[in-house]
Amino acid sequence: MHFDFFTKKSKEEFSAGLENIKKNKDLLSDFAIAIKLQQLVAGFGDSHTHLNLDRFLEKDKTLPFIGNWFSDGFYVLQTTPEYSDILGKQIVSINGVPFATIADSLSTLITMDNPSMLKKYLPKFIMSLQLLKNFKFTKEDEIELGIKNKNGEIEKKIIKPGELTRENRKQIIPDQIPLCYLNESSLFNETYQEKELIYYIQYNKCWSKEMELQFGKAENAEKLPTFASFEETIFRTLNYEYVKKIVFDIRLNGGGSSPQGTELIEKLAVHLRKNPEIKLYVIIGRNTYSSAILNAMDFKRLTNAIFIGEETSGKPNHFGQVQNFKLPNSEIIVNYSTKYFKRTDDDTNSLKPDVLFETSYSDFLNGIDPAYEWVKKQ
Repeated sequence: MHFDFFTKKSKEEFSAGLENIKKNKDLLSDFAIAIKLQQLVAGFGDSHTHLNLDRFLEKDKTLPFIGNWFSDGFYVLQTTPEYSDILGKQIVSINGVPFATIADSLSTLITMDNPSMLKKYLPKFIMSLQLLKNFKFTKEDEIELGIKNKNGEIEKKIIKPGELTRENRKQIIPDQIPLCYLNESSLFNETYQEKELIYYIQYNKCWSKEMELQFGKAENAEKLPTFASFEETIFRTLNYEYVKKIVFDIRLNGGGSSPQGTELIEKLAVHLRKNPEIKLYVIIGRNTYSSAILNAMDFKRLTNAIFIGEETSGKPNHFGQVQNFKLPNSEIIVNYSTKYFKRTDDDTNSLKPDVLFETSYSDFLNGIDPAYEWVKKQ
C-alpha cells in the first residue's frame, strides 16, 4: 500500500523484525507488541507512516501535567491543584533517571527526522505511565519527579495518575499572550499592525471550508471559514494599507492539503515583485510539518523571504498524502503514505531557519515571542 516503504531499509529487514516480535509474543502484552511494531515501523524513515497507539493509552494511566520543551529545559505549565507546587518548574529526572535518558528512549517511538520531532511529541509521551512502565522507568502506579526550583535546587515530588480537565487545571499565566497564540485555535487569521506597519498573516492549518468540501464531509464544511474570503482580505489590506513588512507565520501548522496555500503564495510573490520595498519574513517551528513544509518551500522557490524561528519537525522532501487501514484483530489504525513530495535537490532532514530563535521559559513567562520581536526591530 505504501508508495515506497523500503527506501531506507530492505523488505527482508522488515520481515526479520516482524518475526522477532512474533517469536517473543507470548512474553509481551498487547500494548508491548504494539510498541515494538511502532518502533520497527519508525526505523524505516517515513514519519507519516505509523501505528496509532491511542487505542491502548488509557486515560486513568495518564499523569496529570502538561509541559513544554523550551530552549532551557522541560517545564510544567499545567497540572491539578494537588500538584500545583510543580507549576513552572523544570523536570530533570523521573525516578532518578535523567530527563535526557528518558527522552532518548521515547524517541524510538517516532521516525527521528530531526531533533524537532522529539520536542514536538515528547510532551505527550512523557505523560503516559504506560509508556514509562514499558521502558522500565517505573514499576509502580506513581513516579518520583526530580524538579529544579528557581534557586536551582532539586526537589522530589511523588505524582500519581489523574485526570486533568478544564475545571480542575491550574496553569502558568504569562504576563501577556504573544500575537501568535491569541488565535492559535483558528485555521487562519490576519491582522494589520499599524504602529509597526507589519501585516501579520497566521496560517495554522492547511485546511478550510473549501478543502473540507473537496476531501471531507459537507456537513462539517459549514462550520469552517472560507479560504477565498481570507485571501480577498489579505490583498485588500495589502492594496489599501501602508505595509513595510509581511510576517507569514506557519510555526503552528501541522499540515493538511497544500494547494490552497501554494496558490496564495504565488499571488503574494507577484505582489512582492511589484512592491520590492516590502520585506517578507516566514516564521517556522517544531510544529511546522507535512503540507506546511511544502508551502514553506513555495516561499523558498518564489520569494526572497527570510526564514526565522526553529527548524521544522518534518523534511522538505517527504512521503505523504496519508491513507490508513485497520489491523483485523487488534483494531490498531495504521497510517501509510501514498505519495512522495520532492521540493529540493538537497537531502536535508529539516527546513532550518535563516535566523534561529528558540523560546526560553523566561520568554514564555514574560509573554515574549523572540522571533516576532526581532522582525519589529529590522
